[in-house]
Amino acid sequence: MAFLYYEILDCIDDETGEVINFDKLNQLSIDRQTKIDNIACWYKQLNAEIMAIDNEIQALSTRRDSKKNKADNLKHYLSDILYGAKFESARNKITWRKSDEVCILDETVIPAEYKKEVTEVKISKADIKKAIKDGIVVNGADLIYKNNIQIM
Repeated sequence: MAFLYYEILDCIDDETGEVINFDKLNQLSIDRQTKIDNIACWYKQLNAEIMAIDNEIQALSTRRDSKKNKADNLKHYLSDILYGAKFESARNKITWRKSDEVCILDETVIPAEYKKEVTEVKISKADIKKAIKDGIVVNGADLIYKNNIQIM
């Protein structure tokens, strides 16, 4: 059985996962049912690996965020206790730099020349889908029917 697995792998691009040799895949000396069953199992295995990677990414992201929050809190603590004073030791040097920031106290009294109107156009695919299904022609859009495979 492992030999057949490697024969199937020879037909697939390692980097992209694309089938690169349909003819060879179709000519493998295994019956159709077994081939379909093996490829479906491989698909499920890859999805399990994807889920494991996603879970690891989430765990690492959570750890990163926790460390960032701790670092931010320590920086804030140092800022509070130093209150603008410099600090230097053999291992650390803490200095300050000046910066400025605009604080908006009341948006309603800001002159018009300092306001920018921001608009965003968003296409509602759900509305277009409903319109097309209701028989309305929507220029620039069409409804495409797909047959989506479900592997469980």
